[in-house]
Amino acid sequence: MELRHLHYFITVAEELHFGRAARRLNISQPPLSQQIRQLEEELGVRLFHRTKRRVEITPAGMVLLAEARRIMVMSEDAVRRTIRADKGEIGWLAIGFVGSANYSVVPPVIREFRRRFPNVELNLTEMNTNQQLEALLDGRIQVGFLRSPRGIEEKGLVVEPVFREPLMVALPRNHPLKKEASLPLRLLANDSFIMIPRQRGPGYFDDLIVLCQKEGFSPQIVLEASQFHTVIGLVAAGIGIAVVPTSMERSRIEGVIFRQIVGKAETVLNMAWLAGSESHILRNFLDVARKVVRSLRHHKSL
Repeated sequence: MELRHLHYFITVAEELHFGRAARRLNISQPPLSQQIRQLEEELGVRLFHRTKRRVEITPAGMVLLAEARRIMVMSEDAVRRTIRADKGEIGWLAIGFVGSANYSVVPPVIREFRRRFPNVELNLTEMNTNQQLEALLDGRIQVGFLRSPRGIEEKGLVVEPVFREPLMVALPRNHPLKKEASLPLRLLANDSFIMIPRQRGPGYFDDLIVLCQKEGFSPQIVLEASQFHTVIGLVAAGIGIAVVPTSMERSRIEGVIFRQIVGKAETVLNMAWLAGSESHILRNFLDVARKVVRSLRHHKSL
């Protein structure tokens, strides 16, 4: 049984006249009658009672009519869904992101993507940079927001800078420099630093070490924490100071004040994905992310 047999059968059942059904199908009547006879022979049942004056559908034909209509609807839906999947409009996408990205670009990007592609299921997981690199390479996520170290392109990953933001100093509320609106990083050379460990955020860690060295000192790291909001919590406890992305000022943890750093001190958030893995869904996501970030930059410049 083929779909065209069901299509012919449904048309005859609706018209109850082979001539009208043939005209509707844009075929001649003899081939249509032959197709219906073949269908009856294949099923071993009579679908129509035929006389010279009328055509009547049999009880067995009524059952097949209901099922055939359901099958045709399912077939059309399967075609539509296949086309939509090919366009990246349905399916799923796994996304990794560093915690600090949740205070900057990730929420507006996800919000806009879900608005434009509501039938794509998103699986979001907060991961540090190294966890994302492993997950990208073994296929557990398709795209990541991370502060990547140099050289990861050699592992077969594509890296695209998506968001640059200034760095700020997070100080305990009672820090001696709390009244300064901005300060050179070298004034903190004798402070205790709380940082993300290098094995979790190698790109960010290396950039910060270089930044301190340019100011003439190496930071005294007294404690490490896996996420920026944990780092800021430790600053609030008075254990030390931290250099964090400006977006972390939105964490609103009591007992912490944020101050600008004099000079160029910034961090770059990248999007990364496996080279050659650009599905339609991933391409759609990347396009949305780029447009959202451009919009954020535009509003920021106004």
